[in-house]
Amino acid sequence: MFIQPMEAIDALLQTNKTSTKSTGLIDPGSSVDQGAQVPFKSIFEDAIQNVVDTDQQVNLDAQQLATGNSDNLHQYSIDIAKAQLSIDLLVELRNKALDSYSEVMRMSI
Repeated sequence: MFIQPMEAIDALLQTNKTSTKSTGLIDPGSSVDQGAQVPFKSIFEDAIQNVVDTDQQVNLDAQQLATGNSDNLHQYSIDIAKAQLSIDLLVELRNKALDSYSEVMRMSI
């Protein structure tokens, strides 16, 4: 099979049980949805780390192409697209967080 399935973002699908227990954000015994147990902070940390990792990979590919160690221009193009998507995701996460903050600040008590 030459088509590879897409991988899901780990931070959105899995819970970080050690940090949840240590921070006490959500009681593990409560009847809260499994997806709600992901700490808000870890989503941003994972998105930032993804941007850093993809940028490093693009820089490595560019260096290898420039020095003649690689002739795989297709992988370089794919890595550039991945880096752009990871930056777009991080920007959208930031925008949604700022919109949510603005909504909370507009609420009257």
